[in-house]
Amino acid sequence: MTYWPISSPSVFAATKNTNVERTPVSHDGTDQASHSDSASETESTNKTDDDVSIRGSGEVKEEYSKQESPQTNNVEQFAEEDVQGEIITIRVTRSGQSFATLTRTTLTIWQTKVCSQFFRNWALLNILQPTVILASVLRSQQSLKTYGPNTDVLLRPDSQIFVVQTSLGFLITYSLATDHSSRVYKTQFTDTHSSHSRRSSTVGFKIQRQHDTNAGPGEGNGFRELSLRFRMVIRVDAGIVKALALDDELVVATARPAAMQCIRWAPDNQGSQTSTEVLAKMSWLGRKPALVDMTHDRPMNLSCWITEEGQAFAVQRSKPDPKQEGTAQSNLFRGYGFHTPETDGEHGMKAAINARFSLLAVGCKNSDVYVYTVRDYTGNIPLSHKLQPNTSSPGKLNVLTYSPDGYCLFAGYENGWAMWSVYGKPGATSFTTDRTISETNGEGWLLGVKDAFWIGGGAELLILGNNDNRLFVVEMARSAVTGCFSSANVSRSLMQTSTGFMIYRGYDLPDLTTISAELSLWHHVQVPSHYLVDQWPIKSVVISNDGRYVAIAGRRGLAHYSVNSGRWKTFDDPFSENEFTVRGGMCWFQHVLIAAVESQSSHEV
Repeated sequence: MTYWPISSPSVFAATKNTNVERTPVSHDGTDQASHSDSASETESTNKTDDDVSIRGSGEVKEEYSKQESPQTNNVEQFAEEDVQGEIITIRVTRSGQSFATLTRTTLTIWQTKVCSQFFRNWALLNILQPTVILASVLRSQQSLKTYGPNTDVLLRPDSQIFVVQTSLGFLITYSLATDHSSRVYKTQFTDTHSSHSRRSSTVGFKIQRQHDTNAGPGEGNGFRELSLRFRMVIRVDAGIVKALALDDELVVATARPAAMQCIRWAPDNQGSQTSTEVLAKMSWLGRKPALVDMTHDRPMNLSCWITEEGQAFAVQRSKPDPKQEGTAQSNLFRGYGFHTPETDGEHGMKAAINARFSLLAVGCKNSDVYVYTVRDYTGNIPLSHKLQPNTSSPGKLNVLTYSPDGYCLFAGYENGWAMWSVYGKPGATSFTTDRTISETNGEGWLLGVKDAFWIGGGAELLILGNNDNRLFVVEMARSAVTGCFSSANVSRSLMQTSTGFMIYRGYDLPDLTTISAELSLWHHVQVPSHYLVDQWPIKSVVISNDGRYVAIAGRRGLAHYSVNSGRWKTFDDPFSENEFTVRGGMCWFQHVLIAAVESQSSHEV
C-alpha cells in the first residue's frame, strides 16, 4: 500500500465568538433591487426547449417570484448569526493552499496549514500553526429570503471568484481580494533568555531568512489578509442540477429543460456570455437524459457525467465555432458511454478521474467502485477492476477522489471510509473501528464522511463528518515511489510524511532483532524547519542504494541528509535555492546526487 494514515487527526472548527467587524454581512444586491426593479431588468429571453433563461449583472436584476418557487412558502429560513453553523460542503483551490467551507448562510475561506515542528534556541518545540480562517461573508436575512439558503460552492481555478449555489436557482458570485502587504495571525512568544545554546545539525543558511522565525511549514510568506466582495447574482430559471467552474466558463446543468449552459466569465468579442445545448439533442446520451453529477479533470481535459439512469459518460468540450458564437449551438459537447448498469445496484453515483494513470472510477449505488482504463479519446474505455469495501453496510457513497499523484483512491461513505491503491490493493479503512467508542469520543471522521479532499500534494487528507462543523486533517505516510520511482526507494522502504520521512532499518539487522517489540525498526527524520517554511510540501524523496544518503525536494530547491552522521546540507543562499525546481526526479550515483531540474525557462541536469 502506497498511502497510510499516521497519528491522530488535527481537528479545526470555526469559533462561535468571531469578530463581527471581520465577518461582513452581505445583502447580495437585494438592497438595490428593492427600489430599482425597473432599472435593473435585463433583456428578456424566451424560455423554450432550445433556450434557457439566465439573467445577471453587477446587481440583482430581478426579484424571485414566490409563485415560481412554491418551496419558499413551506419552510421559513433564518440567517445564521455567526460562522459556526453546520458545514454543508467544502472545496479546495487548485494550489491546495486554501479551501472554502459553506454553511447555510456563510461562505468562509481557510488556509490549509497544520501542526509544525521547529528548533528555537536549544529546545525542540511542537508549535500548533493551525488551519485558520482568512475571510468570511455572512448572508443577510433579506438575501436568504430572496435567493434561498446555500447548497453548494464553486471555485474558479485561479481562486479569484467564488460562486455560491442557492436552493432557489441562483448563483451568487463573490470576488476574493488579497492585500499582499498586510499579514494576519502573527505568532508571539514570551522572550526567554538562556545561557545555554545548541547548534543546529543543519549546515548552511548563513544568510538571514526574511520571514517570521516562528513560521510553520509553507508559511514563509505569512498569512495574507483576504476579503470577500459581492460581485453579481446570476438567475437560472430552469433550475440548477450541478455546476462546474472551469478556467474560461461556468458550466451549469439545468433541470427544466434538461440542458447544459456555458456561461463565460467575460463576454466574447460579440458581447455574448452564454451558450446552450439541450441534452435531448445529444444523441450519445440516450433517449431520456438527465444528469445527477459531473466532475472535471484539467490535465486530461475530460469530464465525467452521471445520468439518472446510472450511466457514466466520458465527455469533452468541443472547440467553439466562431460562426456560431452568441447562438445556441448543438455541438458543445461530445462524449462516450463507458459504464452501463445491468442491475439497480450498479447505478453510478459518483465519479473520479485519475489523469496520471488514465483511469476513471465510478462509485455505484451498492457501494462498489468500478475502475476503467482510458485508452484513447474515441470511446475505448474498458473495465480494469472492481473495488468493494470490507463491510456489509457502508451506507451511501458521498465522496470519491484520487490523490494528486494518482496512487491512492479514497471513498467516503455514510458510515465510514476506505482507501485502495491505484490498482486495487486494500489499504486503510474506518469500518474495522469500534463505533461505540468512536461515538463516545466524538470521532466523527471514523463514523462517516460527508466530504473530503487532499491537501499538501497528498501529504494530508481533510475530512468533513456527517452533521458536523469540525474539519479533521489526517496526516499521510506515503511511499517515496509516488514522488520518485527508483529501485532504491522500493528496496529500502522509504516513506515520506508531511514534514519528514521514515527509513526502514530491518534489512540491516539480524532476524532475531527484527522480531523484537522493544526496538523501533523505523528511522524517523525531520526535515529542517527553515526549508519547510518556504518549500512545503515535500514533493519527492530519494535514497541511495547503500542507504547512506537521502535527498528531498519541495516546491523549489533541494536538500540532502546523511543517515550515518544525521546532518543536513542545504543551500547557503536562499535565493540560489529558489532558482530551480526539481521536475524530472532525482537519483544517487554512489555519493553524487543527480537531479533533473527546471531553472527559469531551461531544463538542466
